Amino acid sequence: MKNQITLLVLLLISSFSFGQEIQEHKYSDQFIKDCIVEVFQDQADELVFNSSSRRLAVITDFFKNNISVEYRPEYHGKGFDLISSLGLNNKYNSSLQVDTHYDSNVFNPLKYRFSMNPRSKEMYRIDNTDYIISIYPSK
Repeated sequence: MKNQITLLVLLLISSFSFGQEIQEHKYSDQFIKDCIVEVFQDQADELVFNSSSRRLAVITDFFKNNISVEYRPEYHGKGFDLISSLGLNNKYNSSLQVDTHYDSNVFNPLKYRFSMNPRSKEMYRIDNTDYIISIYPSK
């Protein structure tokens, strides 16, 4: 009887863990720096890294606390706005392009015109995928 209960508990735990795959990505300081350089190009030092503005702190906080990307196939067909509808932050890099797939190693949320501190949670779909980006208000 004890073995059956243990087996049942293990089956329940495994069904919960496979039932919903959530992509939780933690952004490293180097990754954030690379994203900033991709968007700001040769102006990155002046506008972000060596600036007296709080831009670096705001961007870092955004990556570490205000954004998540989740693989949510159960939301397929739901009416989320697409990230392509946001437009690109391409003032300093005119070669930026909208992503049509998701790869956590290269996806740069900074290149999109997300609100860095929305009043309420905002959700967007990465075009042609089942990945949903959530942007959270600052705490």
